Amino acid sequence: MSKFYITKVLAKGSGKTDSFVELQPGLNLIQGRSNTGKTCIIKCIDFCFGGKNKPFDDSLGYTTIELSLHTPKGNIQITRSFGKNKVEVVTNVPGYDSCTYDLKFNPKKKEPAPLLGDLLLASIGIEDGQYIYRNKYFDTQKMSWRTILPLLLFNVTDIVKETSVIEPTQGTEKTAFLSSLLLLIYGKEFANIDSKTKKEIRVARKKAVEEYVNKKIVAISEKKKNLEEQLALFDGIDVEEKMQEIIDSIKATEEKISAATSTSKEILGQILELQEQAAECNLLQGRYATLRGQYVSDIKRLSFIVNGEVERKNVAHNTICPFCDGTIPVKNKRSYIKSAQAELHRITSQMNGLVETEKELLAEKEDIAAQLKQLETQRDDIEKIIQEELQPQADSLKKMHDDYRVYIQIQHELSVIADFATSWETDLRELPSEEESESEYHPKELLDKEFQEKIDKLLKDSLTECSFPNLTTARFNLSSFDVEINGRKKQNFNGQGYTSFLNSIIAMSFRQYLSENAVYDPGFLVIDTPLLGLDQGISDVSPESMRASLYTYFTNHQDCGQIILLDNMKDVPNIDFKSTGTNIITFTKGLEPGRYGFLMDVTD
Repeated sequence: MSKFYITKVLAKGSGKTDSFVELQPGLNLIQGRSNTGKTCIIKCIDFCFGGKNKPFDDSLGYTTIELSLHTPKGNIQITRSFGKNKVEVVTNVPGYDSCTYDLKFNPKKKEPAPLLGDLLLASIGIEDGQYIYRNKYFDTQKMSWRTILPLLLFNVTDIVKETSVIEPTQGTEKTAFLSSLLLLIYGKEFANIDSKTKKEIRVARKKAVEEYVNKKIVAISEKKKNLEEQLALFDGIDVEEKMQEIIDSIKATEEKISAATSTSKEILGQILELQEQAAECNLLQGRYATLRGQYVSDIKRLSFIVNGEVERKNVAHNTICPFCDGTIPVKNKRSYIKSAQAELHRITSQMNGLVETEKELLAEKEDIAAQLKQLETQRDDIEKIIQEELQPQADSLKKMHDDYRVYIQIQHELSVIADFATSWETDLRELPSEEESESEYHPKELLDKEFQEKIDKLLKDSLTECSFPNLTTARFNLSSFDVEINGRKKQNFNGQGYTSFLNSIIAMSFRQYLSENAVYDPGFLVIDTPLLGLDQGISDVSPESMRASLYTYFTNHQDCGQIILLDNMKDVPNIDFKSTGTNIITFTKGLEPGRYGFLMDVTD
């Protein structure tokens, strides 16, 4: 299945040149000098996903952001203007319209617009209307796209956090995020989690379930009544016998159609053969006409020779030389009359033979044309019988057969209804008691041993690949939701550079885990300045340095989904990006040829 990835980020405004970057499914590196708009790109993405903050100041004249997405279910284009809490969406995701979408869920709205979060979640397979727990008391909220953004977007302030780079700090947001993570990983609805709820919630839920089941029973009873009324239409009819008769009639009719079609094909073969003969006749006719023209030319030439010889005999010859008055001797001249007459007689005979041959050829053409007309008439009659008699008869019989199949379908539906009714009655009898003890919801306890083992391995493998110095052990501490290396917490490593480096590794490890193990995978990752502060006390001179190793790691893991990196040109190592297929976009700030920055009309 294709993954979710961003294809284009565009900013526009009245009188402004459209400013955009086009992105690919794998690794995208947007590098540039300071203050060229790199960070604006992640802000644009967050803004189109419902963020509160504008990506840049109104005074720049760019007031509308457009985000284009490719998803496993279809394409999505989101357009949001500054000051608007709605977005315009164009999409071909099944079940969703191209229209105006709300950014937030408002239960008080009588006729709310569709939610952008529902569309985005549906595009990765999460059905509409999914609720998640938001606190330890099992209070719920509607799941939104923004609850999973801590896994996907890492801005420049996130990447240097000494606390967990993924887990939100605010309590409600933290619980909602962890609930969303559980849903992504395991694909479970939280109503099915084996945890006990508070008594007042259980009482309300039991009442709601009773009302829901009773409504279903009422609805299914009406459905049963309607089906039984339809079934009454077949009273007194042996449906199985009727269906067998219809099947036999369909078989006989289809055999007639098959026979007629076969005859039509045979006639078509004869027609094609005659058409080929007619084409040969036309070819011969053309050749004969050419030959006849040649004969006529030869006859005229020979007639001219004979007539010239005859006329020459009547012309007087000079016997006296006009210059010396001497006698001119008379020479015997050769005559071509006999040979010309013989050749003329031969060609005339051939000409007469050719005329007879042309007459025979014309007669053959007329005979072929008559046969073709007769065969085409026969074929048209057969096709007419198929289209106007046999095929309508077969279609009518099939419709009758379908009508009788409804009887069997109704019987099946009634049987299913009976089973559902029995099951729902049992459900009502087995609703849980309200006397169970209270408990609290702790989502981290639901992350199983397999998750812990896999995320630990991914972290250690990633750190090894990135040449992290003096690496002995690496594990993910569920309590702090952060990495521990060699038994030390992340904040115990000196330097902002180590923090940004480790946070980038955590982000990539979670991305790989979701790609390989999660039921629902968002599929993309955006990191702003993954190497922020890495030059503080860390050498980046050798090819084996952490800086080069981290970027090599990025290039080696493009198969897990899209990566968008925003970084300063001076911090990007000199490695072979071209051979890895990396999409590189560079902002030069006018210090060298190329694009100044993200916003085309802003050069300061």
